[in-house]
Amino acid sequence: MAATNKIRCSYCYLHCPTKPATRKDLVNKPFMKTSRAIFILMTWALTSCLGAGTLGGFDTRSFATSKQNIVQAIDGLFSKYPEYRIPDKWKPYDTWKQRGYDFLNSRIFYFKSGPEEMYYVTFLGDSNDSTQINNYNTSISIRAINNGVAHWKLEDETNSSDKKRIESRFEQEIISKLEEYTNTKATRE
Repeated sequence: MAATNKIRCSYCYLHCPTKPATRKDLVNKPFMKTSRAIFILMTWALTSCLGAGTLGGFDTRSFATSKQNIVQAIDGLFSKYPEYRIPDKWKPYDTWKQRGYDFLNSRIFYFKSGPEEMYYVTFLGDSNDSTQINNYNTSISIRAINNGVAHWKLEDETNSSDKKRIESRFEQEIISKLEEYTNTKATRE
């Protein structure tokens, strides 16, 4: 009976005298543990990409108005201030669609004055446009910045002084105009 205590149980995979494992159980158990670990890892990887997203984001600005009103305000901003549109020389850096982010409703704001850069801004909580049209709380956030190179920098790649400058510039040049056009005050989260 002492030898039985050293055989792993086919039910709980522990040293157990009640249910000795067969050779088949002993061969398949390590494979099952590896398969389970791979399944858990893949599930985590997929849900982390689909959940909060991989872009992260700078501070969120929330407006007490519908998404439709914010979209109209951004269109009005681009009409009145065309200098915020991406110039032709920077269009090759707008690779979001090719990178698989075309499902996000986004806008890119260009800033010519130093430092010359672009902000990739998306609507948050925007997985279904039809449910956002009449929702009276719309949030946007800078998701990445570009300073004229192929690499877009995320928030976690930005030092604290640059982050402060970027947030301030976005607040003064974009958010303040959107507040004026929508007659609302954005809250910063």
